[in-house]
Amino acid sequence: MAIAMERSGGGPLIGRNVLFKANLLAPAKPEQAVTTHPEILSALAAWVKGKNPVTNLSVSDSPGYLFAGQWALFEGNCGLRALKEKWGFDISPLNSKGFAETRTSFSATLGRFRIPIKASEADTLFNVAKCKTHVETEITACLKNTFGYLDTPTRKRAHRSGSIGKLCEAILDAHLSRVPDWNVIDAVVGMEGNGPSHGNPKPLGWVIASENALAADVVAAWMMGYRNPFSIPLLAAAARRGIGPASRSHIDLVGSTWENILSPRFRKATSALRRFFPTPLRGLAHTLVKQTPFWDPSCCIFCGACEKVCPAGAIRINGRTVLIDPEKCVRCLCCHEMCPVGAIGIRRNIFARFLLRQK
Repeated sequence: MAIAMERSGGGPLIGRNVLFKANLLAPAKPEQAVTTHPEILSALAAWVKGKNPVTNLSVSDSPGYLFAGQWALFEGNCGLRALKEKWGFDISPLNSKGFAETRTSFSATLGRFRIPIKASEADTLFNVAKCKTHVETEITACLKNTFGYLDTPTRKRAHRSGSIGKLCEAILDAHLSRVPDWNVIDAVVGMEGNGPSHGNPKPLGWVIASENALAADVVAAWMMGYRNPFSIPLLAAAARRGIGPASRSHIDLVGSTWENILSPRFRKATSALRRFFPTPLRGLAHTLVKQTPFWDPSCCIFCGACEKVCPAGAIRINGRTVLIDPEKCVRCLCCHEMCPVGAIGIRRNIFARFLLRQK
């Protein structure tokens, strides 16, 4: 970690209260590559303590509905308890101090929204993301990780439009509400396939660090096989808004070469099918290349997560049956992401299946 921080510019000024905004999507084991690995958090803690021994360390995130408030599970399953004992981490939800309403001139989509007081008041905030695929935004790394600032109603509002463009702008609104002081991506073992929760671990062997979140995400996207990282809607939108570099040539990659970090045969999420379309038609692609959720009763545990997280109210549990209303569904796939057992699968239309055969 010390090498990554040095090569990325030396790191930020370390204040008294330091927050690690990790990716703690679900209380999964570290080897499943769903969450930021505890060894990454421990190595970063060692670096921070070396700079300021008296700093207070905190690890937080806003997990999905099913696991909200179940922090004992995160401490045990995600390997966080050892960090608490070793470094004195405060491990608690990002909203543990409540939210503060904000309305800023930079907001493109959300307008007035709330962010955690814990994030806004942190003297130093590290964005400690995980390198993963994502069934809706294609990848999830630094920019997407800051979407976790938002409270649940605001995140639902962002998904409800069914527009990938509006969702990307909402993610960037959240990011700009509290720009991290430094960004780290755990890419030692990433996730390929249909992440961010039901993909497969993929050894990559890298730690990415940068003062700029978009620059770090471009490196991660390239590592995952995107020869044009700015073809990813979220990264393109961030570049348009001046959040970071608008070209890979504007990034000073230190510690390796672009070709050396490229992972062979990395399986992208099926949302990457949009790139078969020219850039001006990407919005149309979201409509034509349909990915719709379906219920698999063979493994369903009827926990109710899918019904609770659906921003459009398209899912209803009726006895021992999960009903998905196709007229209401906006295909955000939040239900797929949050299902703890994979009982919500993804069904692709004929056009999408044809494009997959061409890959």
